[in-house]
Amino acid sequence: MEFHAVIFCGKGSALSPISAIKDTGIPKALLPIANKPMIEYVLEWCDRAPFKYVSILTDNHSLTPISKYVEGYKLKRDPELTRSSTIQCLGSDASSTGSMLQQFREVIFKNTTNFVFLPCDFITDIPPQVLIEVYRGTDDDNLGLSVVYNNSFDSIDINKMLKTNYTVYADTNDGNAVLLDQYSKSSVAISKFLKVRTQLLWRYPKTKVSTKLLDSFILFGDEKMFEIANEEKNTSNRSASKLKGDLARRSWKHSTLKETIGLFILPEQSMFARCNNLAVYMEANRYFLKLKARESTSSQSKKDNKNSATVGADSIVGESTELGEKTSVKRSVIGTNCKIGKRCRITGCVLLNNVTIDDDSHLENCIVGTGAIIESKAKLVNCNIEGTYTVGGNVSLKGETLVNLSLSDLQNDDGDDLYSDDDDHVAGGQSDDDDDDDDDDEDEYDDESFEEEDYDDDIFAR
Repeated sequence: MEFHAVIFCGKGSALSPISAIKDTGIPKALLPIANKPMIEYVLEWCDRAPFKYVSILTDNHSLTPISKYVEGYKLKRDPELTRSSTIQCLGSDASSTGSMLQQFREVIFKNTTNFVFLPCDFITDIPPQVLIEVYRGTDDDNLGLSVVYNNSFDSIDINKMLKTNYTVYADTNDGNAVLLDQYSKSSVAISKFLKVRTQLLWRYPKTKVSTKLLDSFILFGDEKMFEIANEEKNTSNRSASKLKGDLARRSWKHSTLKETIGLFILPEQSMFARCNNLAVYMEANRYFLKLKARESTSSQSKKDNKNSATVGADSIVGESTELGEKTSVKRSVIGTNCKIGKRCRITGCVLLNNVTIDDDSHLENCIVGTGAIIESKAKLVNCNIEGTYTVGGNVSLKGETLVNLSLSDLQNDDGDDLYSDDDDHVAGGQSDDDDDDDDDDEDEYDDESFEEEDYDDDIFAR
């Protein structure tokens, strides 16, 4: 069974101010995790399968830098793998997953009918073969397979820092699970209750509801899924979650049993994370630092003399980066071409490329964007700093987000962002009509109230 892997590269609105949401940022897919672009982890995961075809879909603004990076990645691949597995980059001005899929449908299904949708921001220790085998073993009535996971980082508060929702699913007799519905927490909070249809419970009496499962946005399926989705509704302007939700509801909203979406919950002991906000991005960097520290044979780098900089075994320093005398680096990632002055202390930080930090500055738990300048004797704790921003000397800041203010920022303050992370939007009113009608095989149960409230997150938006 051959697959076409489709990697969606969002803009990274929850990764601002270091992502391309800001003019000084870089495309989300190229943001470094342990000094390696995050999309490289996804491409390496694909190469472990390997998938015969890989397409990277991004917005036109990010197409050039991502394409340039991918060309360099191709040169590092095994020649035999390069011949058997092709990688291409495609750009679009589409504002949703649905419209982008409509635009590139012929490309996706040109050589194979099977696909897997992937985000550009995940890291995992689960081999792709595991998910492929689970998909192959799903019930023939399942249109596809959706993958969900549990939070892998103990330091991340799942309720405050991650977008969890109400996932409605059921176990089947063969030991697998099926997705039945998803709802945002905000819509449930507004209505004061979770509205589950009686017909769903009649058809799936062992229904479960979870608020801890996180959507990986990994979805396996074939062309039949597209055909049915188009029959159900106009998919051109719908998000990934809406499309998946429409298909999941087929199994219970019709008077006769129809196909649904299979659900695979990754084992809790496995490692999986989507680096789609700053908190998880920081923890992902720390995850690789811990792996590096375990592999290291010494607790710190060797000093040439007592005045040399100290770099802990749990830190990574990029090429051509200069560290001043008596500077200490612990549990941190420092990019390339950075200049760190004398007697600086950098602890638990992520510094992107070309950052300058002057003498006697102290940084703790900070994320610093490309080309930022921090003047001497600055003390920063839990701060996020936009690229090219200059932090004055002798300042002491805690918990601040430091960004460059521009006229365009002021003008866009009240505008709607097509690539926003507002996936909890609730539109229209609620319907109280819960009457079920089993007379017509094709009749649908009144689902409008759900349609207005349901979970609406988009892989391409984030």
